[in-house]
Amino acid sequence: MSIPNIPGYIETGRPASLEDLWERPAGPFPDELWPAKALREILPDPIGWLAVSEHFFTPEEHGGIGCVLVHPDDRDAALAEVTWAGDDLGTASIWESADDQGFDAGLATDSPRLEFFVQARMPTGARLPTVDVSHPFLWYWDAFPVADGWRYLNHAGRERDLLRFTVGREHWRVEVRALEFRQFLSACGRDALVQVDCVPKTAASDFERVDSEFQSDWAHFDFVATSDRLMGDRPTFSRLLGQYVIRGVRTAALPRFEERDEDRAYASFIYGTDSAAGHPLRHSCDPSTLGTYFDKDNSRLHFLTPVNFRREVLQPYAAEPHRYRLGRTRLSCLDLWGLDLSINTAGLVEAYLGDLGQRLPSDEWGHWLSYNVPPEGKMDEGRFRRDFLNQWASSADPPEDLRWARNRAAGISSRVLGGPIWRDLDEDTEAQWQSLVGPLSDDPTALGPCLLLLTKVLVDGIDPAPLKGYLDDAAKGELSLSLLERFADRIGGSTSHLEPLRALQEFRSKGGVAHLAGTGRAKAMARLGIQGMATWDAFDAVARGLGQCLNDLSDLMHSIEFGGTDQ
Repeated sequence: MSIPNIPGYIETGRPASLEDLWERPAGPFPDELWPAKALREILPDPIGWLAVSEHFFTPEEHGGIGCVLVHPDDRDAALAEVTWAGDDLGTASIWESADDQGFDAGLATDSPRLEFFVQARMPTGARLPTVDVSHPFLWYWDAFPVADGWRYLNHAGRERDLLRFTVGREHWRVEVRALEFRQFLSACGRDALVQVDCVPKTAASDFERVDSEFQSDWAHFDFVATSDRLMGDRPTFSRLLGQYVIRGVRTAALPRFEERDEDRAYASFIYGTDSAAGHPLRHSCDPSTLGTYFDKDNSRLHFLTPVNFRREVLQPYAAEPHRYRLGRTRLSCLDLWGLDLSINTAGLVEAYLGDLGQRLPSDEWGHWLSYNVPPEGKMDEGRFRRDFLNQWASSADPPEDLRWARNRAAGISSRVLGGPIWRDLDEDTEAQWQSLVGPLSDDPTALGPCLLLLTKVLVDGIDPAPLKGYLDDAAKGELSLSLLERFADRIGGSTSHLEPLRALQEFRSKGGVAHLAGTGRAKAMARLGIQGMATWDAFDAVARGLGQCLNDLSDLMHSIEFGGTDQ
């Protein structure tokens, strides 16, 4: 009979812990004094979260955990005792003798050779304990602090937990990801010496003292169960005291600089359709299997073979604009990686097969495969001219043109009005604005959030102060868009110049973007000129209209900057 493995309920084939290896000693002591839970967490080859520092005290139990690094040649000497080693680590001190003095940084000891790894300490004046972690460990993983620990980014730019802690005034627990810890130990040539002290207590009656010992090549523990009337209302207790070793080993958890060189099984993507069989054609994205212009013949599929994806493939990256920079020609993640792309005439994302293997991290392949579709449509003309004809050519990019138009209008208005028409965006909105490419789905609901962001940036972001200063007759409570319309009229334009902004504002109010859609939705869409359009085309039409609106406003301001119409 096959039994499934259900974490937390049915765990078949789990690694043997000290609970499995150390039989409960014979004797009449109460079951609650045998520290089964603590023994269950002691393993020579942990793979999940590993406790490396702990302190706790309750009426039923008290104890703690510590961890130091040990040189492999001194491992056996350290395990010879059950008492904790390295008590002086983590404390700086100055020592003096009759004829000398010195400074001890508290980072290492000589005999046995131990090194500091982690501790929680209570500095004088602190409200809560401070968690100190070995800097080489954090440096190795290029880790960054978060509220309750440390994380790092893998090669793909995805966050990975590295260390976590909970801290209270009378208790703390620090845990590290075991695979990352063992990888670090392997890299630095050290083992970990984890030290455990656990004292369960109960009010049970007297019994004869029980002693037991466990010793192996990786662990050494003593256990004693006894009674002491001086312990108050819980005079019966036991104590588990000892140490165990975790050896370094190269694991699947690797830092970024080693991930890049790791062997991998390259994914195969759909690049075409077999016309006879009607089946999709797939090929590995391994660059070494792809042809180049230097091949002797055309027997290998070319590196620059286009591969198509539904636009939804970009949604996770658009959702994290602080980490990913998304444009219509490139997707990049911080300073870690970047992929050139384009949007073809069918509204599909297009990337080259070789780039998927060479520039896209392997962790991302699974995500991209789920949106991979057979080819459809025509490649963006600008990209074709750049990549295959070696011509200077741009690609149509209405949202980028709109960002440029806003910057231009803001710059000219600063000179004309003494301040820009638009306020600086907050950090989150700026990140979204810079990565706005358009609706990443053909679902009609995908258009609304894009237009809402445009409204937030271009209408809500209008700063009334410089406009009021120029007009000098602003009514109390007059809205910013009305001020901008009167400003355009004052400098030789008309309200029609700002019709795209007014239409955008109306769509937010009546089109179901910021509020429930009403009967005015169809009129609002018609006013924007997008009724009946697909989401991508509709967004581009709105962005082009707004870009032209801002460029017209810039031209009007530019004319008065050099002596044209004045107030």
